[in-house]
Amino acid sequence: MTDQGFSHAASLRARLSSLERRLQHAPGDASRVAPECLRELEMAVARLDALHDHLRQRDAEVRQLRGVVDSVEQRLGALVTMVDCGYLLTDVGGVIQEANPAAARILNISRKSLAGRPFVLFIASGRVELMARLGALAEAGTPTDLELRLRPRERQMLSVRTRICPVRDGSAKPIGLQWLLTPEGTAATPLESDEAATLEWPSA
Repeated sequence: MTDQGFSHAASLRARLSSLERRLQHAPGDASRVAPECLRELEMAVARLDALHDHLRQRDAEVRQLRGVVDSVEQRLGALVTMVDCGYLLTDVGGVIQEANPAAARILNISRKSLAGRPFVLFIASGRVELMARLGALAEAGTPTDLELRLRPRERQMLSVRTRICPVRDGSAKPIGLQWLLTPEGTAATPLESDEAATLEWPSA
């Protein structure tokens, strides 16, 4: 029930209590008070009906918006999977939550194995400096472009142009980072299987 609904219910209870006290102190007034009670109840029912209609309309709007959001998320997920650039979603501490196939190819490790691992494990140089900047990157109002040197699993180091975009929740609080990785030169060879078995991680 909304705040308006609670207010209406409280007002109705207070009014009924007042009418009960009048009847207790003056039983002879029952014939006069009864019509007043009916009017109060009719008004209360009308207000509750209106409130119910309002809630039903809001519920329909919420379901419609949820459907729109789900559709957008599905389309975005499909787009991220199709692009040639590597895409990573991390938390504000740089721990990978999602990765597209291109990111798995660039880092030469399966998407499944990437999830839950710190992205800085793949940074070949400037790892400490990048870790120190994560908070500022998450608070940035605009995307940040960096040149990073990566060390893929069992591959030579490569340079990537990296665009980092903060992710915020409904209250504008930073909750993550999106990383778009574009290799300079030839990208890493694709993995044979996205569900590759357990793979070794680069040393810290």
